[in-house]
Amino acid sequence: MLKAMAKGALHAGLGHVPGGPAFYLRLAWQVLGTQATHVDKLARVTPGYCLAWQRLGGLRLEGARLWVHEAGGTPFWALAGHLLTGSPVALTNLEARLLDRHLPRAVQGVLAMPLPMGLGTAQRRAAVSACRWLEHSAQALERVGASLYEPVAPGAIPLDAASVDLAHSGGALEHLEPAQLEAFLAECHRVLRPGGIASHIFDHRDHLHHADRSLPFLAHLGLRDPAFQALRGHPLGYHSRLSPSQVASLFEAAGFEPIALRRLTIPARRYVHDAVALAAEPGLPRWLLAPRFRGMSDLDLRTAACHYLYRRV
Repeated sequence: MLKAMAKGALHAGLGHVPGGPAFYLRLAWQVLGTQATHVDKLARVTPGYCLAWQRLGGLRLEGARLWVHEAGGTPFWALAGHLLTGSPVALTNLEARLLDRHLPRAVQGVLAMPLPMGLGTAQRRAAVSACRWLEHSAQALERVGASLYEPVAPGAIPLDAASVDLAHSGGALEHLEPAQLEAFLAECHRVLRPGGIASHIFDHRDHLHHADRSLPFLAHLGLRDPAFQALRGHPLGYHSRLSPSQVASLFEAAGFEPIALRRLTIPARRYVHDAVALAAEPGLPRWLLAPRFRGMSDLDLRTAACHYLYRRV
């Protein structure tokens, strides 16, 4: 618990100081090298996403147009998208932050992925492999034909209408305020082709749980709004605190139809469907929840993160 308290204090201290959030992100990305471990995580989880897109969404990845929102500071998704689809990939970031230092790590991570059978031709693997010798990440994007847009606003994505088959993000949407999320989902609907798939990972956990597993993963739902605003009401600590049911309602209000809600549970740390999720432990005892969260469903109370798979009608 002490680790969570220390990190929370650091975030609160820097988050309320002008220029503090930008300093913290530069420190984490450029000095501490957190994007290197982010590459390792993406290499681990992306094959599972591919299976979900294919088996649940019926998507044929070969030739599909992919857009990844909040693609991060490395060219991982540009290279992975090229390997998976053979088509140019569109990347958007809310802030300008593409780095060069992790280019070899991104290449290594993409090539190490255990992809489902039939994905990634030998020719495309060779093209990705050759990028390890480039000096700049921007050169790698150019080599595989990827487009990067940064910074962008959630409600103004600079992509043409009906121009992509698959829109994906991982652990980004929970940082948007509800009105921003509504605007983003409207843009997602606009950019997707009819029948296209929206695939978004929404991390419902208290983000301090990542630094200290002794902290209940829904501890932030125990804070009443004034306390949450005082402790987390800054760019480094904001979380919309929407429940999975509320997020699902926003997808449907934007014009999407559900394919699947894959729920990440603790301690198994794997994505499961509803019946299995009910056997998992809750993120916080119901009596410890702030009053406005006590009506959450048992399923939502056991959901650490959710993979929202929706189709544009």
